[in-house]
Amino acid sequence: MRAIALAMMAWAVALASGCGHGAGTGYATSAELPEERRRPDGVALDPASEPPPAVGRAEVGEGLVTLQAPLGVNVAVSTVADFFRRVVQEDSDGLSAMLTRDALVVVPSTINQGGQTPALGPLWEQRFRRLDYGKLAGETIYRASEVEIYRAEDAIEVPPHPGIQTQTLDDDDVLVRVPIITARVGAERLLGDELLFWLRRDGTRFRVYRVLEDFQLQ
Repeated sequence: MRAIALAMMAWAVALASGCGHGAGTGYATSAELPEERRRPDGVALDPASEPPPAVGRAEVGEGLVTLQAPLGVNVAVSTVADFFRRVVQEDSDGLSAMLTRDALVVVPSTINQGGQTPALGPLWEQRFRRLDYGKLAGETIYRASEVEIYRAEDAIEVPPHPGIQTQTLDDDDVLVRVPIITARVGAERLLGDELLFWLRRDGTRFRVYRVLEDFQLQ
C-alpha cells in the first residue's frame, strides 16, 4: 500500500509540474496584453479625381461633363442697371469694360436702308461728346417692373419687338427689353423710346453683345 501511495504522489507531482510548464509557454492572458488601444487596419483609398471643367452645354454621348448653372435673372437686371449708371456718369472706360469685343449698336430704322451697325463703345463716346447725359442724374430712366427678359428656350409666338428673335440666341444668352420713361430732358433727346440688350455670358457675369436702339445723333 505504501508503494501505491508513493506512486500516486509521484504522479500528482508530475501532473502539477506539467501544468505549470504549459502555462508558462502558452498564450498570454488578457492581463498580460499591452494597454495600448488597438488601431483598425488601414484601408487603401483611390485619390479623388478632378471633375471636368464646367461647360455651358454638352451632347448626350460626351460622357462625364460638368454643366454650368445658368446665371440668374438678377445678374441680367444688374448688368442693365450698371449700363445706365455708366451712361449717366459718361464713363466711357467703365462702359467699354462691360462690352464684348465685337459689341455693336443696331438701329432699326436704318436696317432696310443698308445702314452700317457701328461699334457700341465708340458710338457712345460720340454721344458723350455731343450730348449731356449728366442731365439724366436723378431722373427715372426706366422702371425695373417693366423690364422684360427672354432666354433661348422661351417660345414666343408674337415677339413684342421685331428684334426679339430667341432662336438666334446661344444657350446662355439673354435678351433684356427696357422701355424708357425719360428719353428727353427738356428739348434734348438722349435715348430711344426703348433699348433691347443682347447679353452674352462671360463666366459669372454678362457682357453687352448687341444693343438695339432707334436713336440717331443729329
